[in-house]
Amino acid sequence: MSTSVPFDKLIYQRLDPPPQQQHLGSVGHLIRMLRFCGIFFGILLVLVVLSGIETRSQYRVDEGFDAFLPDGAGNEVTGNELTESSPPPYTEYAKMARYLVHKAEWVSMGSLSTVEAIKGYPMVNIIAAADSARDAPSTGTLYFYLTMLDYTAQDLKKDNRLTVLLSMDQDLECSKKGIDPMEPTCARIMISGRAVRLEEGTDEFTFGKNAMFSRHPAAKHWLDEHNFFLCKLDIVQIAVLDYYGGPHYVTVEEYMNANPDTRSAKSQLAQRDAFDAPQVISNSDSDRTITIKIKKDSPVRHINLEV
Repeated sequence: MSTSVPFDKLIYQRLDPPPQQQHLGSVGHLIRMLRFCGIFFGILLVLVVLSGIETRSQYRVDEGFDAFLPDGAGNEVTGNELTESSPPPYTEYAKMARYLVHKAEWVSMGSLSTVEAIKGYPMVNIIAAADSARDAPSTGTLYFYLTMLDYTAQDLKKDNRLTVLLSMDQDLECSKKGIDPMEPTCARIMISGRAVRLEEGTDEFTFGKNAMFSRHPAAKHWLDEHNFFLCKLDIVQIAVLDYYGGPHYVTVEEYMNANPDTRSAKSQLAQRDAFDAPQVISNSDSDRTITIKIKKDSPVRHINLEV
């Protein structure tokens, strides 16, 4: 037996869902919103924690460097201005080479790599250097510190041949004048030779150490921390490119006798080797004869005499 439902009741039931279902839908929406907010704040919390870890790590790194480096006041890097602020004429190649060497605070040093993957390939590094103390006359000899913790020293231990590159744009002199560093008019020199380790206690060692400490105060801390040792560059060849037309080659004698600034002595060679210079042991006016004594292991290569 069937029961009939009035038509108006049927329409009412279809158009108006039960109030209980509306309530359940609102609760579900609220739960989804809370879940979304929880995920958002969770991600935000993770980012804050990671940021704090990175900040603490950076602080520890900075703290470690502060313990290694000297006080800021003692480690300031300043320019090495010459009495003659402008470089020599581009046709005076030996003077240009001496000018750039004396001006340099660092060099790009190339060696032959001993790393297995690139053994025998050219390798380059930035090496702090000095040819004299700050504001002292030029000597032309580059002194520098190395450590066996660095690949350059490891390379030079196996083969001490090297080449250094020095550019006039080291202090942005070319860039400030609108000259691209690759232009030949932005002078550069390439000096090839051999690295020679200096023996502690010698006059030359003391001179080179004082020159490095004067220009690079931080070097005082390198010695104890990383066992740096002092070297010099024994020059074999000098190439100068300071104008169009290709490089010009300067002999070691021409280079050492050049006078790059007004504070240098007339004989740069005598000044460089003042710690082991030739000694005049007799001078006879009657026969105009001078006898000069030179030690067997003296670094002197050339002696210029004017009569």
